Amino acid sequence: MARDAAPPVVSEFDLYLLARRLFADRGYGDTPIPPRNRTLSARRARTLVSQAIWNPAFTLTSEAPPNKLPYDPEFLSPLYIAGQGDTVAVMMAADPFCCLSHASAVAFHGLGDESSDVHLVAPDRAGWVGRAARLMEQALGKPIYDIDSEDVPFRPVRPRCDVMVRGRRVHRHEMRHPIVAAERGDLRATAIGETFRDSLDKPEWCGGIDAVIALWQCHALRHRDAIIATVDASSEKILRVRAGYLLEEMLRIDDPRVAAWVSDAQRGSSRKLDAAAPYASRFSARWMLSINVADASLPSQTL
Repeated sequence: MARDAAPPVVSEFDLYLLARRLFADRGYGDTPIPPRNRTLSARRARTLVSQAIWNPAFTLTSEAPPNKLPYDPEFLSPLYIAGQGDTVAVMMAADPFCCLSHASAVAFHGLGDESSDVHLVAPDRAGWVGRAARLMEQALGKPIYDIDSEDVPFRPVRPRCDVMVRGRRVHRHEMRHPIVAAERGDLRATAIGETFRDSLDKPEWCGGIDAVIALWQCHALRHRDAIIATVDASSEKILRVRAGYLLEEMLRIDDPRVAAWVSDAQRGSSRKLDAAAPYASRFSARWMLSINVADASLPSQTL
């Protein structure tokens, strides 16, 4: 069943759900299960899952038998290879709550070239556990407080991967704020407004501040409403100040929502457009922001 579905990787919880479907349907394809297998007990589920997987740490054989799913050595959490897939497909299957972010999301939305590294955002530990609880409720059809560990032997496990997955370096960034995703087929990425916001928050994960400024210059006008709504909802004042400068002074957008962010500017502070670069004497008087980037065409005054 797992190989027919052909996800790149499956977890023990995924296999448990397949076992539940097998017993509910009383078979798979043209093959019925024997009448003696009336119900799927927790003990029987553990046996079925253990019979379907192969981990070299618990066997003397060097290769997985053809009727078993091999352990994926690029993960520290138990995941098993069920099909083919590149780095992104593997990570999408390994973590149902992650999505492409930063440079990878920019490429997903067609706003830039694909990066050699893969950037992902996922909920932090508490957020991930909460999402997993809701997934279990939906899959098992009962509230999480009614799900007994004795009856349900497997639960979703937060994936932990090696630095390299299928030949590409993976950066998995855990976020406390809610993640808004856009989907295309089996791919997920941060929504367009979140992608612009994140580029300004972490330019080093998007090719650097020059690449981020070029992104905003070329594409922000087309997505202005999504960007403004997302930045407006941000809890970080400095993000609104940086975005306000780019939208209002660089792109000449006249919008009362953006103008309201001026209240977040702080006189006498050493706030900078690029947080990682040294303070520069070029500045925006309105946004009280040091324009500490190489692009001399950006609007600024000089002390």
